[in-house]
Amino acid sequence: MRLVNKCEIHLLNKKFLKKNYPTNILAFPYDVQLNKNVLFLGDLVVCNKIIQEEAHQQKKIIDAHWAHIIVHGTLHLLGYDHVNSSKNKKIMQLLEIKILRFLGYNNPYEK
Repeated sequence: MRLVNKCEIHLLNKKFLKKNYPTNILAFPYDVQLNKNVLFLGDLVVCNKIIQEEAHQQKKIIDAHWAHIIVHGTLHLLGYDHVNSSKNKKIMQLLEIKILRFLGYNNPYEK
């Protein structure tokens, strides 16, 4: 995982996803087996400033929002996607809710 500023994540989002705006997290999957016991999923690039701003705007606890964003990015590394269909979006959200509940956090989609 790498922390970057708004400008850096904006440039990465534009370069790799062709989206001309900053985002909270980017996932770069890397499907390789380092040895028989270790699977390297990839890398997460995270913008702390955006996560803090989102938590404040959405009136969320910062730790809970951080947990949500990391779970979200990790699911992307595992191949889940929420962009291409509403069915995939619902599947991903349900997994996020389940994982976050297991970790002791509330449903991030409830207001």
